[in-house]
Amino acid sequence: MGLAERQFGSATVAAFFEDGAIIANALRFEAALARAMAEAGMMPAASAEAIEAAAGEAFDAASIGDRARLAGTYAIPLVADLTQAVRAISPEAAAFVHFGATSQDVIDTATALSLRGAQRHLDAVLARAVAAAADLAAKHRGTVMLGRTLMQPAVPITFGLKAAQWLTALADDRARLAAAAEAAIRLEFGGAAGTLAPFGAGGPDLAERIGAILGLRVPQLPWHSRRGASAGYAAALGILAGTLAKIGGDIAAMMQAEVAEAFEPAGVGRGGSSAMPHKRNPVAAMIARQMAARAPGLVATMLAAVPNLHERGLGGWQAEASALPELAIGVGGALEAIAEALEGLTVDAAAMRRNLEAMRGLIFTERLAGALAPHLGRDGAKAHVEALAKQVTAEGRDLHALAREDSRIAGILSLDRLKSLFNAAEALGAADIFIGRALERAEEERGHGR
Repeated sequence: MGLAERQFGSATVAAFFEDGAIIANALRFEAALARAMAEAGMMPAASAEAIEAAAGEAFDAASIGDRARLAGTYAIPLVADLTQAVRAISPEAAAFVHFGATSQDVIDTATALSLRGAQRHLDAVLARAVAAAADLAAKHRGTVMLGRTLMQPAVPITFGLKAAQWLTALADDRARLAAAAEAAIRLEFGGAAGTLAPFGAGGPDLAERIGAILGLRVPQLPWHSRRGASAGYAAALGILAGTLAKIGGDIAAMMQAEVAEAFEPAGVGRGGSSAMPHKRNPVAAMIARQMAARAPGLVATMLAAVPNLHERGLGGWQAEASALPELAIGVGGALEAIAEALEGLTVDAAAMRRNLEAMRGLIFTERLAGALAPHLGRDGAKAHVEALAKQVTAEGRDLHALAREDSRIAGILSLDRLKSLFNAAEALGAADIFIGRALERAEEERGHGR
């Protein structure tokens, strides 16, 4: 991993895409091909054993990578090295190495195996993030705060509702990513042009055997020229990146000293400044939002690979080799950061209440206008409340007090009715119902291990 990847990416996900891991997965495919052919009576068992033994040896990934530049694919030098290693064990077995397969079979299947490991980690961290958001939603179900639209104060909500929105978005993303992974993580085995011609009618059965050995789903047809599933997984990662950036942005905005409603976890070396000792920077938010800035371009690269030429793409498919790992590693890093932030988030309910009260009742203009509308008409009520709101701003007074003193309002609304209109706890609408729904979903997912 490079410096930037270490700072922003997931080391766990990156490990699945390291050169050594990719080469090992490619060799797993070659070994599985040999074993499946032996099971099907297409090669001697002794030859398959020799290939499996050689595939378990260490290969020079750097050398393979250097030669891949000239060959156009790392599969060609890898197969050459494997054949040499097999020949040293059994000259007869060397003739069966990579038999009937093509470079794309090796590369796509190796990528699928790496993606499977990465997806398991991403799903586990997503489960953590969902659980942490659920805990926040439950704990702060009644914690009233300002709702904000277009970055400006709107109407009262609860912090529990905000966390429930995070929870629901993350749960949606988890389901979407799992479905996309189910489609994308599969065996590729089609031979030179997707016909498996060297195996005749026995090709599909051989593919099933290889899939069983590797634990990979076998599609109805080889998918070397159909890149939609890979692009779909990338798109799911891109949407997740956006969700993480949204959560991070909310947290960062609440962390501003002028707001001070919630804070990422603190710790030695976390969120400091090289110049300003007082700083407590939102580092998880930063990691998430920088990935959201990069993700669209990487997803676009994967989408650009979908319109393949004929039976093997020229340039587009090859672009996936760096785009997909970069996307998975980066989103993995953002996900880990946000999960940690949610698990350790500090919430200041008193500050939320102070910020709400600092609005001097202006957040209740919708409720006041709505109560006056049956008597003054919608436009008349709106105009009357707008005038009072301007007076609040100009004089620094409280809207509730101005409404009590207003003779026109006094003739319509009682003091008790006015008091009720300016009670934040009574202005939350269906917030508690929505929180309950989100928590029920989270509990169902926990119960089903998803």
